Amino acid sequence: MKKVIFAIALFAISWAANAVQVVLVTHNQTAGSGTISSLIFDGSHTSGLYPASTAIFYWDGMALTSTGLYSTVGSIGSSIYATTIINDQITDLMIDTSTNSAGAALYDCIEGTFLSSVGASGCGGHNLGVNAMSDSTTIWGPGTAVAQTIGGDDVLTAGAPRDITAYDFGLESWDGTTLIIGNGVAVGSQSPGIGGGEAMVFTVVPVPAAVWLFGSALGLLGWARRRVA
Repeated sequence: MKKVIFAIALFAISWAANAVQVVLVTHNQTAGSGTISSLIFDGSHTSGLYPASTAIFYWDGMALTSTGLYSTVGSIGSSIYATTIINDQITDLMIDTSTNSAGAALYDCIEGTFLSSVGASGCGGHNLGVNAMSDSTTIWGPGTAVAQTIGGDDVLTAGAPRDITAYDFGLESWDGTTLIIGNGVAVGSQSPGIGGGEAMVFTVVPVPAAVWLFGSALGLLGWARRRVA
């Protein structure tokens, strides 16, 4: 009996500590005009310049973690055929929703083609000045570090270049099946000092409960027997 109780206790601890695997369904942003943009993360943009995401995501009730590349690109009208805005490429993204802070092994921002046509750099966070050319240098890496030198007649407009803090998200909702994390502003609306609403929506990868419970319990019982023996 003691062996069984011990195994059940270990099982409960293991269950509480386990994170569930989740799959990204949508990642939406809000433009300054209020337009909602659905970011492209499956590599389907017809330019062929932006790799598909390979990231596998996990949720433990507080933190979203991942392994692999999260690659997402915004385009005009959310179209796979339209000109692009920026492409985030993040390796091993992690978001702690309890502190609204993000981290990663590597962050890089790739400028698209649209903003330069209107005299701005979305990744660099600056305008291109009257000469309509970028005279500034922004380097991402190593890791999540960013170094920038503003040159010529460029003017910094965003306060800083884009970096991993763009993913400083908090928990919006979690019902055991659907997870939503975001910047605290409703998608489709604006907030002074924060900008447009942004949110990532995930669903849990289904695991047959009976199989998972039975397999985990058997494994722990076997482990308990070996320990007692």
